[in-house]
Amino acid sequence: MQKNKERRINLLIRRRLGDLTQTNTLSAIENVFFQSMSKHDFEEHYEYLKEHKLIHATSFEDNVWFFPDPHKDRDIMFHFNLEVFKELNLALKGYILLKRLSGRAVSSCHAMLQALRYSALASNGFNNCSDLETHLIQQTPIVAYQHASIIKNFFLFYNHNQASEINNVCNSIPKPNRRNRDLPDYKDILTFDEHIIDFFRYISYGEEHVRFFPVYIWWKLTNVIPMRIIEFLTLRKNCIEHRNDETYWIKIPREKKHADSPFKVDVTDTLEINYEMYSIITKYICTLESLNIHSEYLIPFDAYVRYLIRPHQTMQQRKGKQNRLIDKYLQRLIDDFYNEIIQDESVDRITCGDTRHFAIMNMFLQGFNMLSIARMAGHDTLGVQQNYYSHIDHYIQSQVYLMAQEKSKVTFKKIVGGPLLGKTRELIDRGKIYEYEDLISFRSTTYGFCSYQEIDFPKGCAEDCRVCSNYIFKPPVNEIEMGIRWLKDYSDRLTQKVKETTEFMLTISKHMYYDLKHLSYQKTGQDQLNAASQRLVQMMDHLSAVNSTLLENHYEK
Repeated sequence: MQKNKERRINLLIRRRLGDLTQTNTLSAIENVFFQSMSKHDFEEHYEYLKEHKLIHATSFEDNVWFFPDPHKDRDIMFHFNLEVFKELNLALKGYILLKRLSGRAVSSCHAMLQALRYSALASNGFNNCSDLETHLIQQTPIVAYQHASIIKNFFLFYNHNQASEINNVCNSIPKPNRRNRDLPDYKDILTFDEHIIDFFRYISYGEEHVRFFPVYIWWKLTNVIPMRIIEFLTLRKNCIEHRNDETYWIKIPREKKHADSPFKVDVTDTLEINYEMYSIITKYICTLESLNIHSEYLIPFDAYVRYLIRPHQTMQQRKGKQNRLIDKYLQRLIDDFYNEIIQDESVDRITCGDTRHFAIMNMFLQGFNMLSIARMAGHDTLGVQQNYYSHIDHYIQSQVYLMAQEKSKVTFKKIVGGPLLGKTRELIDRGKIYEYEDLISFRSTTYGFCSYQEIDFPKGCAEDCRVCSNYIFKPPVNEIEMGIRWLKDYSDRLTQKVKETTEFMLTISKHMYYDLKHLSYQKTGQDQLNAASQRLVQMMDHLSAVNSTLLENHYEK
């Protein structure tokens, strides 16, 4: 019975080999054991990968294999140099082959091999469990836990004579407290946005613009479309299209496959963009052609390396097999923009992967349901999005805070008729510029005055004076503290309503009916999301209005 099961597993592996591509991930193949497979089986898997150019080596017996990594655009070296432990070395080869055939990324396979090799060398081929434990606890808590997990999984495949003791050692490594990486403060996000937009809008066009153009395209495009970095960097030069109906489209390099399960989403690879985005990409393509820089990819490596500030850096850059940028160099360009253009060490820096979070959160706040977001983001299951929503509360709070600051600045500018003296100028209370005799013509209201002069009063009024742009907070001196409490009370109530509305939207989006096969969703649920999104935007605007008054009076004191 066991042999028949193992034979079926091997047949399953072989049937799936034909479906393996660099971007197509297969379901994990479980219950495969080293002792149930022969060296000939592993050699067959090796030959398949070699035939399809997914591995480079002279023979299976080589101690060094090279796996092409499409993300890094180069071959990654895999060392199998544990020949003193021949069976263990063979098991490692077989394990890595099976993991790669099951769809695991090259970088993931390499991390597994490195963890297993170093652990084996430190523990005499896993024969000394005390040395293994010492090796693990010398790592950082996160690395130790990751390596322990890799070792445990490997010994489910390879039956070592000390497997039980090894498993005990690995189980003794505690799981570290780990949380999602904090996104930059919203004000720092806006700082970057202001600088990159102003740089390309107002500064005379020159070599620096060509150099930072990939950063500009990345920022404008991936803040709207939640793309993975590899998807952005592998955009083809002919990725955009102007159709006869005057619409503009972009094709994202995703493996467009039909969902292989009723619980998976059929993602889309062609999305509509606006004319501005189309024009930006078109301008960059024309610029590259004028510079005689040719590549089938939109963001070529040759453009990046041509404009390195320090020429000696050129020798340190790896062009890879294809003339396109990789993630490390895109991040280097972003960092260079901070260092050379923004020049503010206090600003929390954005990484090239952050914009995917921004785009998903913005889509959610605009009322997109989970299916629509999944198709745009390339998620094949709906549950993947939950990780992104952990930042929603902070994102909204930051947005409201910045909106409040901007309202104060705009109001002040309107009143005095001149520009602000720098971004860090203290906010001024609107009421402070008025003397009481100036307010005689205004209507008296709670803790202040109303400047609304139209005869249809109160038809044009907001739901509450505290959120109205015509309201001037000017309480008598002996009522200032009560007035502040009055403002704060409304701010607290609006904050709670914003939180409740956000949670309501999450609940509706999570539990509404989705027909993944036909890519449809419950209309009533979407209507509820749209209505809640409109309420959320209004409440955020009202909250920012109240908070701007609080900010102004805080600074006055």
